[in-house]
Amino acid sequence: MMSPKTLCCCLDLLREDYPHWDAPAKRFENAYPRTPYTILVSTLLSFQTRDEVTVEAAKRLFTLAQTPREMVELSESRIAEAIYPVGFWRKKAASILRVSRILLERHGGEVPDTLKALTAIPGIGPKTAKIVLERAFGASVVAVDTHVHRILNLWGAVQTRTPEETDRELERLLPEKERRGINKLLVSFGQTICRPRKRRCAICPVRECCPAVDHNRV
Repeated sequence: MMSPKTLCCCLDLLREDYPHWDAPAKRFENAYPRTPYTILVSTLLSFQTRDEVTVEAAKRLFTLAQTPREMVELSESRIAEAIYPVGFWRKKAASILRVSRILLERHGGEVPDTLKALTAIPGIGPKTAKIVLERAFGASVVAVDTHVHRILNLWGAVQTRTPEETDRELERLLPEKERRGINKLLVSFGQTICRPRKRRCAICPVRECCPAVDHNRV
């Protein structure tokens, strides 16, 4: 098992190398104005959809509306047209409208900054909420997706069967300050270097402490 201390060292090494990666996940950073609301909506768009498709859909949608009040002025069909071909585009159009109306009715058009308040909104689950808290508010939370779950198990930092179990383990293993930004970091790492297929171990900044690396071949 990788110790929590070694895990923190690995994360620090990735943070140093992060500026050099051309990861699809990083393209969100400058694609459109980043506000808690646009981050929330783009996160809703992203599930079951490649980041490249999500970015372009978000850019089209945000040329039409960038606030809940602007969004509810659009028809569901207009939103659906703008976000196509993201996965489940019709359902996501309806969800974006519903979430926007609730933000106006319950929160004065603002995106709440707590896990409890976010997950109280229909259509926003814990993973979506944590991505928003991490990326919009800088909270020390980890949204565990398939990349995060896969990489941490590959390293031996955790031995878990589901992303939910990995989430709980990270809360136990890491202090709050070390959790900040892990989702974006490991997703980008998983898209560029530690890929699900054809890992690029020869250029991996943590290859010396990764038990999955065959050092006779690197």
